[in-house]
Amino acid sequence: MAKLAQRVVCGFGEVMLRVSPVGLQAFGESNNVQLTAGGSEANVLAKLSNYSPHLRGEFITALNDDLAGRALVSELNKHGVGLTYVRWTQRGRNGVYYLEQGLGPVVARVDYDRRGSAFAQLEPDEALFDGLEDAEGLFISGITPALSPNCSRNTEIGLRRAKACGVPVFFDVNYRSKLWSPAEAQAQFDVCLQRGWVTTLIATETDARTVFGIDCGLDDESPIDVLIARSQQVLEALKGRYGDKCELYVLTLRKRITNETGVWTSAALLPDNSYVVGDVFDYQVLDRPGAGDGCSAGLIAGYLGIQPDGTLDDQRDLAARVKTGLDLGNRSAIVAQKTIGDMGPPWNAAMYFERVSQSKEIAR
Repeated sequence: MAKLAQRVVCGFGEVMLRVSPVGLQAFGESNNVQLTAGGSEANVLAKLSNYSPHLRGEFITALNDDLAGRALVSELNKHGVGLTYVRWTQRGRNGVYYLEQGLGPVVARVDYDRRGSAFAQLEPDEALFDGLEDAEGLFISGITPALSPNCSRNTEIGLRRAKACGVPVFFDVNYRSKLWSPAEAQAQFDVCLQRGWVTTLIATETDARTVFGIDCGLDDESPIDVLIARSQQVLEALKGRYGDKCELYVLTLRKRITNETGVWTSAALLPDNSYVVGDVFDYQVLDRPGAGDGCSAGLIAGYLGIQPDGTLDDQRDLAARVKTGLDLGNRSAIVAQKTIGDMGPPWNAAMYFERVSQSKEIAR
């Protein structure tokens, strides 16, 4: 097994203050709220930094220097996320999002309050991404370029810089209809993918249908094995669009039984067109955000060589590394949905493999 130094994965995006009522209550029903940190890139980096002492997430972001900004940094520090590349300003604000949990037919709802944030105002700047010179990966979600024209430009700068540095890029579509239209998203993603700036494209069946117009009959009525087979068709259609310009195509898949329960897995299409499926689990939702980010974090860790005990071995072939990454990511997604807050518990990789299984016995 190769002995590896600590691997750094950078993430470029906005961390927000999450405001949510305690439990299943609604705003106005209770004055008791929880304040935590959230945001796709922050969630991924927090999990990566906890998985193994051989991995560290470094956040490329901007924060307004106020009490909210300091609270967000404190939350990131708890998870070991590196903050070397944070830009501090005093001419903006920090983004906020409001979450009400759903129950039964009452769907969960998120409202954003992030216009004019410190991150959205970041001027296009090549120096933002100097940390990529020493990085082993870059994670960006499709939320980031949707936040402002500056964010769109900085996303392209970061992706181009990663390509020049030979750093693999993991890009999660993460489409948000409250931020931009499907046509706007597809136009931005086409630029990134057609130019070969993305190493791994991560999507959901909803992303594929809404943004890329790919519908292979994924629904909540079919058995999970049928949905897994149809997921392969989705990934093949994405590869048919972008070809070998992207190395890996990944789909997270959930079969919803109720708003709170279902079946979860993920799958990947490899460069040789082989199809790899992660472990399949039932899930139950107590807190909704962060599940997809768990899948992304696990996949990135697997790509870099993580093993179930938290050690790294990048000498294994790609299929084996991706399979471990999918298995870890699926477990992270299951745990994220039962943990209050976006970032999940500070578990290492071994804890995920120990605690998340099909066994119904108590571990004691």
